[in-house]
Amino acid sequence: MTDAQIAREILMVFIRYGFKKTSMADISRAAGLSRQSIYNRFGSKEAVFEWVVEISTSEMLLQVRTVLSAPKQKPLETLVMVYDICLGNYVPLSSGTGHGAEIMDLSIASKSASASTSEKEFASSVAEFILECGLAKNISSAQNKVFVLNIASKGLFLVAKSTEEFSQNMRRIIATTLG
Repeated sequence: MTDAQIAREILMVFIRYGFKKTSMADISRAAGLSRQSIYNRFGSKEAVFEWVVEISTSEMLLQVRTVLSAPKQKPLETLVMVYDICLGNYVPLSSGTGHGAEIMDLSIASKSASASTSEKEFASSVAEFILECGLAKNISSAQNKVFVLNIASKGLFLVAKSTEEFSQNMRRIIATTLG
C-alpha cells in the first residue's frame, strides 16, 4: 500500500472510533503493520494522527488541482467534484459514528504545517478557478465566495447521511453562492 492508502485506512479508523478510543492496535491493523513498527516510526498516536492529516491533505490537494486543471466542464459540476474530494467522500465514514466532527476539528487544529498550507492552497486554487470562470468580479470577491463555500461544506458534512446527499446539497449551495 502507498502512504496515501495507509493514511486513508488509518483515518477511517479514527473516524470510526474517535481519537481517544482508537488504539495503536487499531492503527497497526489498518496500516497492515505491527504495533512495534508503528511505535518505531511515529512514537505516539498523536504523531500518527499528524502524519495522517499531512498525507491526507496533500493527497486531497493533488486531486483537487487535477480536477481544477482538467478541461473545463460546467463550473458548478467541477466545484461539486472538488468538494466531494475534500469532504463528500468521507460522509459515509462519519455518518452515524458521531466522530466525524471530532476528527474534522482535530484535523483543522492539527499542528501539521502541511495541513495549514494545504488549506490555504485549496482556497487559493478554488478562488482562482472561480475567477477564471467569470463567477466573481475580482480575486477578493472569489476568495469571499470560497470562504462561504468552505464553511457551508463543513456544516453540510456534519449533517449529510450519504455522499449523494452531500453532493446534491453542495450543488445547491454552490449555485446559490455563485449566483
